[in-house]
Amino acid sequence: MQQKKIVVLGGEVLPLGMKLAGVSESYTAQGPEDTERRMLALLDRSDVGIIVITEGLSKSIKDRRVRYRMENSIDPLVISVAGYKEQAEGEDTLRRLILRAVGIDITQKGAVKA
Repeated sequence: MQQKKIVVLGGEVLPLGMKLAGVSESYTAQGPEDTERRMLALLDRSDVGIIVITEGLSKSIKDRRVRYRMENSIDPLVISVAGYKEQAEGEDTLRRLILRAVGIDITQKGAVKA
């Protein structure tokens, strides 16, 4: 079984911080077009398991096809995180990721628990 990579796509700070934390691949995007191009390339790679992107860059992607692939991809899984000086959105990101990966909302009252 092939081991998959975690890849980071962000502004100036997140890729550097993730490299210091041990993530082997990280990229700094230079505007919306570069973000879309890099995201498509990462989504097409079979060796990537998780793509971490800053919310600011994620929101800058206007191409509906790219946004659709990002929002519906499970392999690789795309995770948006607040970037440097960005405030995290009110939506519960972990809950949303579990819902995408598992297909059920385990935080709802009455959900089946193991």
